[in-house]
Amino acid sequence: MLKITNGILAIFLFAVSVISIHGCAAGPKAQSGQNLGSARHVFLVRHTEREWDGEDPPLTPVGEARAQALAQTLRDAGVTAIITTQWRRTRDTAKPLASLLKITSEIVPVHDGKARENIQEVAAAVRRHKDETVLVVGHITVTGVITALGGPRLPTICEPVFSQLFLFTPSQGEDGLTRLLYGAAEDISRNCRLSSD
Repeated sequence: MLKITNGILAIFLFAVSVISIHGCAAGPKAQSGQNLGSARHVFLVRHTEREWDGEDPPLTPVGEARAQALAQTLRDAGVTAIITTQWRRTRDTAKPLASLLKITSEIVPVHDGKARENIQEVAAAVRRHKDETVLVVGHITVTGVITALGGPRLPTICEPVFSQLFLFTPSQGEDGLTRLLYGAAEDISRNCRLSSD
């Protein structure tokens, strides 16, 4: 995975946009109609580090720092919409970028035992942002949104992992996924690295 900086992100997004608009001889176009009318680019992250006590706990200081790092990473990425769940940890992860860009986050609630339904509802919300760049802040199941938008099937994010940033380009289908890292480095166990690959 690539450790991301603003300069690298700007160059990468330009290259992805050119390929999306003009096509690439080496990469097939998405075949699925479910990608038509969707967002141009979708960034997806799990919420940052949170406290463990309480029903709706706040972010830890480390989580707050990572949320700030997310804002700095994506500030020039062209994000025009942000989607979170109702839980404080997702809203607070998105808050620094939303404040910086003056965007009001769209909340798509998730309810106990209804992760699949939430994945489909988030994917539908992303599709409503035609030709935009959307940030989705979710939970360990946020990878399911990639699949629902026509991307590859990925495992859920390993519980102690918070630094993964996915960039998905729906028009590229299963070939449209790039995995990135942001914020402070994490000590990820070997088992998590294997399940996250």
